Amino acid sequence: MKLTFEKIYKKIKHIESEIKELQNLKNKVPENKEYSIELHLAFDKVINDLINQKLELEQLEIENPSKELLQSIFSVDIATASTIQVIPPPLRIEEKDQEVLNFLRRIPKVELHLHIEACISKNTIIQILQEHNEKVDEQEIEKLYNFKNLNDFIKLFLFILDSIKKPEDFIFIFNNLRKYLEKNHIQYAEVFYAPSRLIQNGLPFEEIAKVLDSLAKECQIEGGPEVKFLVDVSRTFGPENASKNLQRVLKAKLDNHIGIGLGGAELMGPARDFKDVFAQARANGLHCVAHSGEDDGPWSIWDTVKILKAERIGHGTSAIQDPNLMEYLRDKTIPIEICLTSNLITGKYVRNPKDHPVRRYYDFGIPCTINTDDPEIFNIDLTQEYYNLYKYLNFSITEIIDLVKMSVQYSFHPKKNMLWNKFFKEIEELRKIYSI
Repeated sequence: MKLTFEKIYKKIKHIESEIKELQNLKNKVPENKEYSIELHLAFDKVINDLINQKLELEQLEIENPSKELLQSIFSVDIATASTIQVIPPPLRIEEKDQEVLNFLRRIPKVELHLHIEACISKNTIIQILQEHNEKVDEQEIEKLYNFKNLNDFIKLFLFILDSIKKPEDFIFIFNNLRKYLEKNHIQYAEVFYAPSRLIQNGLPFEEIAKVLDSLAKECQIEGGPEVKFLVDVSRTFGPENASKNLQRVLKAKLDNHIGIGLGGAELMGPARDFKDVFAQARANGLHCVAHSGEDDGPWSIWDTVKILKAERIGHGTSAIQDPNLMEYLRDKTIPIEICLTSNLITGKYVRNPKDHPVRRYYDFGIPCTINTDDPEIFNIDLTQEYYNLYKYLNFSITEIIDLVKMSVQYSFHPKKNMLWNKFFKEIEELRKIYSI
């Protein structure tokens, strides 16, 4: 079936408007009445049907698809959202804030939402290509990293994955990751990697996993950062593929592979479809996290916490739209993995750093952790993200230290109290040095 983009676009916008209206009506239903549960379920059913209609429209074949259309429906594993904006220019640091930035760089940190594929610098890609004796066009690689929209972003991401020809290439990639962590004084990190495309390209998962696990052990023995891995089972390729990825993780039985995550196209892979995958992962002692609320509304987050029982929410930007959800996240102490710059670049719910809901989440009492998501691709590091909170969202130094503490507290580190006590001593010494 072929339709014009204009017709599909109008239908999608109409459905989105109806979904929003129904969500508002649902939020007005009292919580403590006998009829409340049935009404909520009825609203959810209609909303879900509309979401499915929207997904069907987004997947129709279009004559002469425009860039705008492709940007609205095409996603990859490290970007849940369906659009990518132009990367903002590098942050300009005012002279009076330089000491604050220096302090923020030196304090010990934790990062919990970080994709290893997006920690691959231009130089690392060149190294990998040279290792394979392939022709290297440095200008073309530079151009790829300066993407302007979602199509260009996808080209870069696929180019990165297709450049990886053998498990040993992850030695270069891990070294790049380690440099990033050490530069930002990140002492513990939980890192995603998405194996589906690599497996399609003929790389054996078990060998990739063993190389990464070995590198993480070696790094820690050498006194470097402690790195654990979360395998992105991926929405993009459906529940059956996700289940296969889970089986691979379970079979590998590697110490530094501690859980699974759900990334990929949020609008095309509703969380509820992966219920069985997450249930099996939990039953086998794996931690479970999921990207949610980055490209879809608060109902997506509800499914993620209620059906998948995810321990943390990646992004969670749309939670601000549902006061009941905010209360639930606060009362159940379910943390949100905040990725400020990433949310600005995907641009679905926030375009200005001052408008990011992290300030309201924190003030409301929802646990928050601060992360970069895709540092090399989005030209950001964790130090700058903390500075952005200080600069644009009026977070005090004391509040930023509290956010660092939350990142430790809501990590999957086996000795959180010991780690935080170590961090706290270092931070207090640095506060004296910088008089902050």
